[in-house]
Amino acid sequence: MKVALVHYHLQPGGVTRVIENTVEAWKINGNGPEDYVILSGRNYPERKLQNVRVVEGLDYMDLSDATDPLILKERMEEAARSVLGKLPDVWHIHNHSLGKNSGLSGAVAELAKSGARLLLQPHDFAEDGRPQNFRNLGEARALLYPTAGQIHYAALNRRDQSFLQSTLDDFNSPVHLLANAIPQQPASNPREIQRYFPELPENLILYPVRAVRRKNLGELALLSATHPEFHFANSLGPTNPAFRSIYQNWIEYTQHHQLSLTYGLGEQTDASFPEMVNHAQAIVNVSVAEGFGLGFLEPWTFGKCLVGRNIPEITSDFSELGVHLDNLYNELWVDSSLVDQESLKHAISAALGSAYQDYQRELPADAVNVATESILNEQGVKFGSLNEDLQKQVIAEVQSSKQETESIRKQAKLQILNEPNIQKNQAAVAENFSLPAYGAKVYQIYRNLLESQTEKVTYANSEKMLEQFLSPERLNLLRS
Repeated sequence: MKVALVHYHLQPGGVTRVIENTVEAWKINGNGPEDYVILSGRNYPERKLQNVRVVEGLDYMDLSDATDPLILKERMEEAARSVLGKLPDVWHIHNHSLGKNSGLSGAVAELAKSGARLLLQPHDFAEDGRPQNFRNLGEARALLYPTAGQIHYAALNRRDQSFLQSTLDDFNSPVHLLANAIPQQPASNPREIQRYFPELPENLILYPVRAVRRKNLGELALLSATHPEFHFANSLGPTNPAFRSIYQNWIEYTQHHQLSLTYGLGEQTDASFPEMVNHAQAIVNVSVAEGFGLGFLEPWTFGKCLVGRNIPEITSDFSELGVHLDNLYNELWVDSSLVDQESLKHAISAALGSAYQDYQRELPADAVNVATESILNEQGVKFGSLNEDLQKQVIAEVQSSKQETESIRKQAKLQILNEPNIQKNQAAVAENFSLPAYGAKVYQIYRNLLESQTEKVTYANSEKMLEQFLSPERLNLLRS
Protein backbone atom coordinates (compact mmCIF):
# COMPACT_ATOMS: atom_id res chain seq x y z
CA MET A 1 0.00 0.00 0.00
CA LYS A 2 1.33 3.43 -0.99
CA VAL A 3 -0.23 6.61 0.38
CA ALA A 4 -0.16 10.33 -0.38
CA LEU A 5 -0.84 12.72 2.50
CA VAL A 6 -1.94 16.16 1.28
CA HIS A 7 -2.34 19.57 2.94
CA TYR A 8 -2.01 23.20 1.87
CA HIS A 9 1.14 23.67 3.95
CA LEU A 10 3.30 22.10 6.67
CA GLN A 11 3.78 25.16 8.87
CA PRO A 12 3.59 24.61 12.65
CA GLY A 13 -0.02 24.08 13.66
CA GLY A 14 -2.83 21.60 14.16
CA VAL A 15 -2.96 19.76 10.82
CA THR A 16 0.82 19.61 10.49
CA ARG A 17 0.96 18.05 13.95
CA VAL A 18 -1.65 15.49 12.89
CA ILE A 19 0.44 14.52 9.86
CA GLU A 20 3.61 14.32 11.98
CA ASN A 21 1.79 12.16 14.53
CA THR A 22 0.45 9.90 11.78
CA VAL A 23 3.93 9.17 10.42
CA GLU A 24 5.40 8.81 13.92
CA ALA A 25 2.63 6.34 14.85
CA TRP A 26 3.45 4.15 11.85
CA LYS A 27 7.10 4.07 12.93
CA ILE A 28 6.15 3.10 16.49
CA ASN A 29 3.73 0.40 15.35
CA GLY A 30 5.92 -0.97 12.59
CA ASN A 31 2.64 -1.42 10.77
CA GLY A 32 1.77 1.18 8.18
CA PRO A 33 1.87 1.82 4.46
CA GLU A 34 4.72 0.36 2.45
CA ASP A 35 5.63 3.88 1.36
CA TYR A 36 4.22 7.39 1.60
CA VAL A 37 4.64 10.88 0.18
CA ILE A 38 3.57 14.18 1.72
CA LEU A 39 2.40 16.92 -0.65
CA SER A 40 2.43 20.54 0.51
CA GLY A 41 2.15 23.98 -1.03
CA ARG A 42 5.12 25.25 0.99
CA ASN A 43 8.50 24.00 2.14
CA TYR A 44 8.48 22.07 5.42
CA PRO A 45 10.51 24.02 8.03
CA GLU A 46 11.22 21.06 10.35
CA ARG A 47 12.99 17.69 10.04
CA LYS A 48 10.46 15.23 11.45
CA LEU A 49 8.90 14.36 8.09
CA GLN A 50 10.54 12.69 5.11
CA ASN A 51 9.33 12.34 1.51
CA VAL A 52 7.90 15.87 1.36
CA ARG A 53 7.23 17.35 -2.06
CA VAL A 54 6.16 20.93 -2.72
CA VAL A 55 3.39 21.27 -5.31
CA GLU A 56 2.90 24.63 -6.99
CA GLY A 57 -0.69 25.82 -6.59
CA LEU A 58 -1.45 23.77 -3.46
CA ASP A 59 -0.92 26.60 -0.94
CA TYR A 60 -3.65 28.99 0.26
CA MET A 61 -4.96 31.00 -2.70
CA ASP A 62 -7.71 33.50 -3.40
CA LEU A 63 -10.38 32.43 -5.85
CA SER A 64 -9.02 34.67 -8.61
CA ASP A 65 -5.49 33.22 -8.29
CA ALA A 66 -6.38 29.54 -7.86
CA THR A 67 -4.74 27.02 -10.17
CA ASP A 68 -6.95 25.18 -12.65
CA PRO A 69 -8.11 22.00 -10.84
CA LEU A 70 -7.08 19.64 -13.64
CA ILE A 71 -3.58 21.16 -13.78
CA LEU A 72 -3.24 20.93 -9.97
CA LYS A 73 -4.39 17.30 -10.04
CA GLU A 74 -1.73 16.47 -12.64
CA ARG A 75 0.96 18.23 -10.57
CA MET A 76 -0.08 16.31 -7.46
CA GLU A 77 0.03 13.02 -9.37
CA GLU A 78 3.47 13.82 -10.81
CA ALA A 79 4.85 14.73 -7.36
CA ALA A 80 3.43 11.53 -5.86
CA ARG A 81 4.93 9.37 -8.64
CA SER A 82 8.35 10.96 -8.09
CA VAL A 83 8.50 9.34 -4.63
CA LEU A 84 6.22 6.31 -4.89
CA GLY A 85 7.05 5.26 -8.44
CA LYS A 86 3.32 5.02 -9.19
CA LEU A 87 0.06 6.72 -8.30
CA PRO A 88 -0.92 6.34 -4.64
CA ASP A 89 -3.27 3.55 -3.64
CA VAL A 90 -4.84 6.01 -1.18
CA TRP A 91 -4.99 9.81 -1.21
CA HIS A 92 -5.41 11.10 2.38
CA ILE A 93 -6.36 14.76 1.94
CA HIS A 94 -6.79 17.21 4.82
CA ASN A 95 -9.24 20.15 4.82
CA HIS A 96 -10.02 20.06 1.10
CA SER A 97 -13.38 21.78 1.73
CA LEU A 98 -12.14 24.63 3.97
CA GLY A 99 -12.20 27.28 1.25
CA LYS A 100 -8.52 28.18 1.48
CA ASN A 101 -7.94 27.17 -2.14
CA SER A 102 -10.73 26.33 -4.57
CA GLY A 103 -8.11 24.72 -6.80
CA LEU A 104 -7.58 21.92 -4.28
CA SER A 105 -11.34 21.43 -3.86
CA GLY A 106 -11.61 21.11 -7.63
CA ALA A 107 -8.55 18.85 -7.88
CA VAL A 108 -10.15 16.50 -5.34
CA ALA A 109 -13.25 16.38 -7.56
CA GLU A 110 -11.00 15.55 -10.53
CA LEU A 111 -9.25 12.79 -8.56
CA ALA A 112 -12.66 11.44 -7.59
CA LYS A 113 -13.78 11.38 -11.24
CA SER A 114 -10.63 9.46 -12.17
CA GLY A 115 -11.58 6.68 -9.73
CA ALA A 116 -8.91 7.45 -7.11
CA ARG A 117 -9.45 6.10 -3.62
CA LEU A 118 -9.80 9.11 -1.33
CA LEU A 119 -9.85 9.62 2.42
CA LEU A 120 -11.08 13.18 2.94
CA GLN A 121 -10.51 14.55 6.45
CA PRO A 122 -12.06 17.95 7.23
CA HIS A 123 -10.69 19.48 10.43
CA ASP A 124 -12.65 22.74 10.02
CA PHE A 125 -15.50 23.85 7.81
CA ALA A 126 -16.06 26.89 5.60
CA GLU A 127 -19.72 26.61 6.60
CA ASP A 128 -18.87 27.10 10.30
CA GLY A 129 -18.54 30.86 10.76
CA ARG A 130 -16.08 31.33 7.88
CA PRO A 131 -18.13 33.14 5.20
CA GLN A 132 -15.06 34.53 3.44
CA ASN A 133 -13.74 30.99 3.00
CA PHE A 134 -17.16 29.88 1.78
CA ARG A 135 -17.24 32.58 -0.89
CA ASN A 136 -13.65 31.75 -1.84
CA LEU A 137 -14.80 28.30 -2.97
CA GLY A 138 -16.70 29.76 -5.91
CA GLU A 139 -18.11 27.13 -8.28
CA ALA A 140 -16.21 24.38 -6.43
CA ARG A 141 -18.99 24.43 -3.80
CA ALA A 142 -21.10 22.21 -6.05
CA LEU A 143 -18.34 19.56 -6.07
CA LEU A 144 -17.25 19.91 -2.45
CA TYR A 145 -18.44 16.54 -1.15
CA PRO A 146 -17.82 13.77 -3.73
CA THR A 147 -19.31 10.42 -2.82
CA ALA A 148 -18.81 6.81 -3.90
CA GLY A 149 -17.76 3.54 -2.29
CA GLN A 150 -14.10 4.35 -2.93
CA ILE A 151 -14.38 7.77 -1.23
CA HIS A 152 -14.37 7.77 2.57
CA TYR A 153 -14.46 10.64 5.07
CA ALA A 154 -12.85 10.98 8.51
CA ALA A 155 -14.36 13.21 11.21
CA LEU A 156 -12.66 14.49 14.36
CA ASN A 157 -15.74 14.28 16.58
CA ARG A 158 -19.33 13.04 16.76
CA ARG A 159 -20.81 16.38 15.67
CA ASP A 160 -18.70 16.55 12.53
CA GLN A 161 -19.43 12.89 11.83
CA SER A 162 -23.16 13.51 12.23
CA PHE A 163 -23.10 16.62 10.02
CA LEU A 164 -21.15 14.80 7.32
CA GLN A 165 -23.45 11.79 7.46
CA SER A 166 -26.49 14.06 7.10
CA THR A 167 -24.89 15.86 4.16
CA LEU A 168 -23.94 12.56 2.51
CA ASP A 169 -27.34 10.99 3.24
CA ASP A 170 -28.37 8.30 0.74
CA PHE A 171 -24.83 8.09 -0.62
CA ASN A 172 -22.27 5.32 -0.12
CA SER A 173 -19.31 7.17 1.38
CA PRO A 174 -18.64 5.99 4.95
CA VAL A 175 -17.74 8.59 7.59
CA HIS A 176 -15.19 7.27 10.08
CA LEU A 177 -14.66 8.77 13.53
CA LEU A 178 -10.94 9.55 13.75
CA ALA A 179 -10.04 11.57 16.82
CA ASN A 180 -6.55 13.05 16.97
CA ALA A 181 -3.74 11.39 18.89
CA ILE A 182 -2.77 12.74 22.32
CA PRO A 183 0.92 12.14 23.12
CA GLN A 184 1.63 11.27 26.74
CA GLN A 185 3.24 13.96 28.89
CA PRO A 186 6.11 13.60 31.37
CA ALA A 187 5.30 14.38 34.99
CA SER A 188 7.10 17.14 36.92
CA ASN A 189 7.42 17.92 40.61
CA PRO A 190 5.12 20.89 41.43
CA ARG A 191 7.31 21.86 44.40
CA GLU A 192 10.36 22.13 42.18
CA ILE A 193 8.39 24.24 39.71
CA GLN A 194 7.25 26.60 42.47
CA ARG A 195 10.85 26.96 43.66
CA TYR A 196 12.17 27.89 40.22
CA PHE A 197 9.16 29.99 39.20
CA PRO A 198 7.84 31.73 42.33
CA GLU A 199 5.84 34.14 40.15
CA LEU A 200 3.36 31.35 39.37
CA PRO A 201 0.23 31.87 41.52
CA GLU A 202 -0.72 29.43 44.24
CA ASN A 203 -4.05 27.60 43.95
CA LEU A 204 -3.80 28.06 40.18
CA ILE A 205 -6.64 26.94 37.92
CA LEU A 206 -5.10 27.18 34.45
CA TYR A 207 -6.91 27.69 31.15
CA PRO A 208 -4.10 26.66 28.77
CA VAL A 209 -5.24 28.45 25.62
CA ARG A 210 -4.40 31.44 23.50
CA ALA A 211 -6.97 34.22 23.79
CA VAL A 212 -9.45 34.13 20.92
CA ARG A 213 -13.07 35.17 21.10
CA ARG A 214 -14.65 31.71 21.19
CA LYS A 215 -12.50 30.85 24.20
CA ASN A 216 -15.03 32.85 26.24
CA LEU A 217 -12.69 34.84 28.49
CA GLY A 218 -15.64 36.43 30.28
CA GLU A 219 -16.64 33.10 31.79
CA LEU A 220 -13.17 32.81 33.29
CA ALA A 221 -13.85 36.18 34.95
CA LEU A 222 -17.24 34.94 36.19
CA LEU A 223 -15.66 31.85 37.74
CA SER A 224 -12.99 34.01 39.35
CA ALA A 225 -15.61 36.37 40.78
CA THR A 226 -17.50 33.46 42.35
CA HIS A 227 -14.49 31.34 43.42
CA PRO A 228 -12.05 33.66 45.24
CA GLU A 229 -10.26 30.67 46.79
CA PHE A 230 -8.59 30.00 43.41
CA HIS A 231 -6.40 32.04 41.09
CA PHE A 232 -7.52 31.65 37.48
CA ALA A 233 -5.35 32.30 34.42
CA ASN A 234 -5.22 31.68 30.71
CA SER A 235 -1.83 31.08 29.15
CA LEU A 236 -1.40 33.35 26.11
CA GLY A 237 -2.68 36.62 24.70
CA PRO A 238 -4.12 36.99 21.18
CA THR A 239 -2.21 37.13 17.92
CA ASN A 240 -5.23 38.43 16.01
CA PRO A 241 -5.08 42.27 16.09
CA ALA A 242 -8.88 42.46 15.79
CA PHE A 243 -9.28 40.77 19.19
CA ARG A 244 -6.57 42.68 21.05
CA SER A 245 -8.80 45.57 22.18
CA ILE A 246 -11.40 43.15 23.59
CA TYR A 247 -8.62 41.27 25.37
CA GLN A 248 -7.18 44.47 26.83
CA ASN A 249 -10.64 45.47 28.05
CA TRP A 250 -10.90 42.19 29.97
CA ILE A 251 -7.52 42.85 31.60
CA GLU A 252 -8.69 46.31 32.69
CA TYR A 253 -12.04 44.93 33.89
CA THR A 254 -10.26 42.28 35.96
CA GLN A 255 -7.99 44.85 37.59
CA HIS A 256 -10.86 47.26 38.28
CA HIS A 257 -12.94 44.55 39.96
CA GLN A 258 -9.89 43.10 41.76
CA LEU A 259 -10.44 39.57 40.49
CA SER A 260 -7.94 36.83 41.26
CA LEU A 261 -7.33 36.32 37.56
CA THR A 262 -4.39 36.70 35.18
CA TYR A 263 -4.78 36.90 31.43
CA GLY A 264 -1.67 35.82 29.50
CA LEU A 265 0.17 34.15 32.39
CA GLY A 266 2.58 32.41 30.02
CA GLU A 267 3.84 35.81 28.86
CA GLN A 268 4.67 36.81 32.45
CA THR A 269 6.84 33.84 33.40
CA ASP A 270 9.75 31.82 32.03
CA ALA A 271 7.97 28.60 32.97
CA SER A 272 7.26 26.33 30.01
CA PHE A 273 3.78 25.18 29.07
CA PRO A 274 4.23 21.74 30.73
CA GLU A 275 5.63 23.41 33.85
CA MET A 276 2.60 25.73 34.13
CA VAL A 277 0.25 22.78 33.68
CA ASN A 278 2.07 20.65 36.25
CA HIS A 279 2.04 23.55 38.73
CA ALA A 280 -1.72 24.07 38.42
CA GLN A 281 -4.17 22.51 40.87
CA ALA A 282 -6.50 21.83 37.96
CA ILE A 283 -7.11 22.72 34.32
CA VAL A 284 -10.26 24.59 33.32
CA ASN A 285 -12.16 24.87 30.06
CA VAL A 286 -14.72 27.58 29.29
CA SER A 287 -14.56 27.53 25.48
CA VAL A 288 -17.90 27.59 23.64
CA ALA A 289 -16.65 25.99 20.41
CA GLU A 290 -13.93 23.47 19.60
CA GLY A 291 -12.90 21.36 16.65
CA PHE A 292 -11.38 18.17 18.00
CA GLY A 293 -11.55 18.67 21.75
CA LEU A 294 -7.88 18.42 22.72
CA GLY A 295 -8.58 20.50 25.83
CA PHE A 296 -10.87 17.78 27.19
CA LEU A 297 -8.25 15.04 26.90
CA GLU A 298 -4.77 16.52 27.29
CA PRO A 299 -5.11 17.56 30.98
CA TRP A 300 -5.49 13.92 32.03
CA THR A 301 -2.19 13.02 30.32
CA PHE A 302 -0.51 15.37 32.80
CA GLY A 303 -2.37 13.69 35.67
CA LYS A 304 -4.49 16.84 36.12
CA CYS A 305 -8.21 17.14 36.75
CA LEU A 306 -10.28 19.07 34.22
CA VAL A 307 -13.05 21.37 35.49
CA GLY A 308 -15.39 23.88 33.86
CA ARG A 309 -17.49 23.79 30.70
CA ASN A 310 -18.30 20.74 28.62
CA ILE A 311 -19.22 20.78 24.92
CA PRO A 312 -21.30 17.58 24.61
CA GLU A 313 -21.49 17.61 20.80
CA ILE A 314 -17.69 17.39 20.77
CA THR A 315 -17.10 15.07 23.75
CA SER A 316 -20.05 12.66 23.57
CA ASP A 317 -17.91 9.78 22.33
CA PHE A 318 -15.23 10.25 25.01
CA SER A 319 -17.36 8.71 27.77
CA GLU A 320 -17.89 5.60 25.63
CA LEU A 321 -14.11 5.23 25.67
CA GLY A 322 -13.84 5.56 29.44
CA VAL A 323 -13.02 9.28 29.69
CA HIS A 324 -15.67 10.53 32.11
CA LEU A 325 -16.46 14.25 32.18
CA ASP A 326 -19.50 14.18 34.47
CA ASN A 327 -17.92 16.81 36.72
CA LEU A 328 -18.19 19.44 33.95
CA TYR A 329 -21.20 21.71 33.36
CA ASN A 330 -22.95 22.20 30.02
CA GLU A 331 -24.12 25.76 30.67
CA LEU A 332 -24.01 28.47 33.31
CA TRP A 333 -27.47 29.99 33.62
CA VAL A 334 -28.00 33.41 35.19
CA ASP A 335 -31.27 35.04 36.18
CA SER A 336 -32.84 36.91 33.27
CA SER A 337 -33.23 39.99 35.48
CA LEU A 338 -29.44 40.44 35.38
CA VAL A 339 -29.44 41.06 31.62
CA ASP A 340 -30.74 44.04 29.67
CA GLN A 341 -33.12 42.02 27.52
CA GLU A 342 -33.65 44.71 24.91
CA SER A 343 -29.90 44.95 24.37
CA LEU A 344 -29.72 41.16 24.16
CA LYS A 345 -32.51 40.91 21.58
CA HIS A 346 -30.95 43.70 19.52
CA ALA A 347 -27.58 41.92 19.58
CA ILE A 348 -29.20 38.63 18.53
CA SER A 349 -31.06 40.27 15.64
CA ALA A 350 -27.93 42.06 14.42
CA ALA A 351 -25.75 38.94 14.68
CA LEU A 352 -28.21 36.76 12.78
CA GLY A 353 -28.73 39.34 10.07
CA SER A 354 -24.99 39.69 9.60
CA ALA A 355 -24.38 35.92 9.55
CA TYR A 356 -27.01 35.20 6.90
CA GLN A 357 -25.95 38.20 4.84
CA ASP A 358 -22.31 37.10 4.97
CA TYR A 359 -23.32 33.71 3.58
CA GLN A 360 -25.65 35.37 1.06
CA ARG A 361 -28.65 33.50 2.41
CA GLU A 362 -32.11 34.77 3.31
CA LEU A 363 -32.85 35.08 7.02
CA PRO A 364 -35.74 32.75 7.99
CA ALA A 365 -38.82 34.60 9.27
CA ASP A 366 -38.67 32.99 12.72
CA ALA A 367 -34.88 33.05 13.07
CA VAL A 368 -34.68 35.83 15.68
CA ASN A 369 -37.33 34.21 17.88
CA VAL A 370 -35.70 30.78 17.60
CA ALA A 371 -32.26 32.16 18.49
CA THR A 372 -33.63 34.26 21.36
CA GLU A 373 -35.45 31.29 22.88
CA SER A 374 -32.27 29.21 22.74
CA ILE A 375 -30.38 31.85 24.77
CA LEU A 376 -33.15 33.34 26.93
CA ASN A 377 -35.87 31.07 28.31
CA GLU A 378 -37.52 29.88 31.51
CA GLN A 379 -34.16 28.61 32.84
CA GLY A 380 -32.69 32.10 32.57
CA VAL A 381 -29.94 33.33 30.26
CA LYS A 382 -26.99 31.33 28.92
CA PHE A 383 -23.97 33.28 30.13
CA GLY A 384 -21.64 31.70 27.58
CA SER A 385 -23.81 32.87 24.67
CA LEU A 386 -23.66 36.56 25.62
CA ASN A 387 -21.30 39.10 24.09
CA GLU A 388 -18.59 40.72 26.19
CA ASP A 389 -20.55 43.84 27.17
CA LEU A 390 -23.49 41.81 28.45
CA GLN A 391 -21.16 39.41 30.25
CA LYS A 392 -19.55 42.30 32.12
CA GLN A 393 -22.97 43.55 33.24
CA VAL A 394 -23.82 40.10 34.57
CA ILE A 395 -20.52 39.64 36.43
CA ALA A 396 -20.98 42.97 38.22
CA GLU A 397 -24.49 41.94 39.29
CA VAL A 398 -23.35 38.50 40.42
CA GLN A 399 -20.53 39.98 42.50
CA SER A 400 -23.04 42.04 44.47
CA SER A 401 -25.44 39.14 45.10
CA LYS A 402 -24.71 36.24 47.46
CA GLN A 403 -27.65 34.34 45.97
CA GLU A 404 -26.38 34.63 42.39
CA THR A 405 -22.82 33.82 43.50
CA GLU A 406 -24.04 30.66 45.19
CA SER A 407 -26.07 29.73 42.11
CA ILE A 408 -22.98 29.92 39.90
CA ARG A 409 -20.91 27.91 42.39
CA LYS A 410 -23.53 25.14 42.47
CA GLN A 411 -23.73 24.98 38.68
CA ALA A 412 -19.96 25.16 38.13
CA LYS A 413 -19.10 22.26 40.47
CA LEU A 414 -15.42 23.20 40.58
CA GLN A 415 -14.36 20.20 42.63
CA ILE A 416 -11.03 18.56 41.93
CA LEU A 417 -11.48 14.82 41.45
CA ASN A 418 -9.63 12.38 43.67
CA GLU A 419 -6.49 10.66 42.40
CA PRO A 420 -8.11 7.29 41.49
CA ASN A 421 -10.64 9.01 39.20
CA ILE A 422 -7.94 11.13 37.60
CA GLN A 423 -5.88 7.99 36.99
CA LYS A 424 -8.86 6.22 35.37
CA ASN A 425 -9.28 9.03 32.86
CA GLN A 426 -5.53 9.18 32.33
CA ALA A 427 -5.46 5.46 31.51
CA ALA A 428 -8.47 5.75 29.18
CA VAL A 429 -6.82 8.57 27.22
CA ALA A 430 -3.57 6.60 26.99
CA GLU A 431 -5.38 3.51 25.71
CA ASN A 432 -7.67 5.14 23.16
CA PHE A 433 -5.84 8.27 22.02
CA SER A 434 -2.19 7.22 22.07
CA LEU A 435 0.01 7.45 18.98
CA PRO A 436 -0.01 3.65 18.47
CA ALA A 437 -3.82 3.53 18.74
CA TYR A 438 -4.14 6.40 16.27
CA GLY A 439 -1.75 4.83 13.78
CA ALA A 440 -3.67 1.55 13.92
CA LYS A 441 -7.00 3.34 13.29
CA VAL A 442 -5.67 5.24 10.29
CA TYR A 443 -4.15 2.11 8.76
CA GLN A 444 -7.38 0.16 9.26
CA ILE A 445 -9.36 2.91 7.52
CA TYR A 446 -6.94 2.69 4.59
CA ARG A 447 -7.48 -1.08 4.43
CA ASN A 448 -11.26 -0.61 4.50
CA LEU A 449 -10.95 1.95 1.73
CA LEU A 450 -8.91 -0.42 -0.46
CA GLU A 451 -11.52 -3.14 0.02
CA SER A 452 -14.43 -0.84 -0.91
CA GLN A 453 -16.25 -1.34 -4.18
CA THR A 454 -15.53 1.16 -6.95
CA GLU A 455 -18.64 3.10 -7.97
CA LYS A 456 -19.67 6.02 -10.11
CA VAL A 457 -18.96 9.32 -8.38
CA THR A 458 -21.80 11.65 -7.43
CA TYR A 459 -21.79 14.85 -5.38
CA ALA A 460 -23.77 15.52 -2.21
CA ASN A 461 -25.72 18.75 -1.84
CA SER A 462 -23.26 20.98 0.02
CA GLU A 463 -26.11 23.30 1.00
CA LYS A 464 -27.08 20.69 3.62
CA MET A 465 -23.80 21.26 5.44
CA LEU A 466 -24.34 25.02 5.50
CA GLU A 467 -27.88 24.61 6.82
CA GLN A 468 -26.61 22.56 9.75
CA PHE A 469 -24.03 25.14 10.81
CA LEU A 470 -25.99 28.27 9.86
CA SER A 471 -28.83 27.46 12.24
CA PRO A 472 -30.50 30.09 14.48
CA GLU A 473 -30.58 27.82 17.52
CA ARG A 474 -26.78 27.47 17.30
CA LEU A 475 -26.23 31.24 17.56
CA ASN A 476 -23.62 32.37 20.05
CA LEU A 477 -22.83 36.07 20.27
CA LEU A 478 -19.16 35.27 20.93
CA ARG A 479 -19.00 33.75 17.45
CA SER A 480 -20.79 36.55 15.61
